[in-house]
Amino acid sequence: MFATVDDVYDITEVSVDLATLKKAQAIIETASGRPAELVTNESDLLWLRKAVAYQCAYMEEDPTCVFEQPNLESYTHGDDKMVVGDKPLWLSPLAQKAIANVSWRRSRMIQFGGMDYRKELKRQNRETRRMRGKWGWHIL
Repeated sequence: MFATVDDVYDITEVSVDLATLKKAQAIIETASGRPAELVTNESDLLWLRKAVAYQCAYMEEDPTCVFEQPNLESYTHGDDKMVVGDKPLWLSPLAQKAIANVSWRRSRMIQFGGMDYRKELKRQNRETRRMRGKWGWHIL
């Protein structure tokens, strides 16, 4: 478990029961893409503890509302207009923010070394000469 009932109260000042905590835990595991057993990084555990607490607070009024489909009041295809009813979405906005901070959800940057253009041009010229010789394109 990412959080305990006491953690939820400390973070959100909302009292929840164990059943709601387990439901929120399952939702956060699903949304984060990683079960609790596989998370070992302390920073990730902190963010997921907060996410579970926020989800519990979000589910406080009606713990089962997150398992229902949000009602759609109207949908217009021209200009893509959609009006959603008063049922909440399944994941707390604060939980979404917390999940975005875990290490496996962050963006990665790949760096390449500088390119030696002269060396690459020589390589391409050698390859071109080899292909011309192989196929008999001596005229080109």
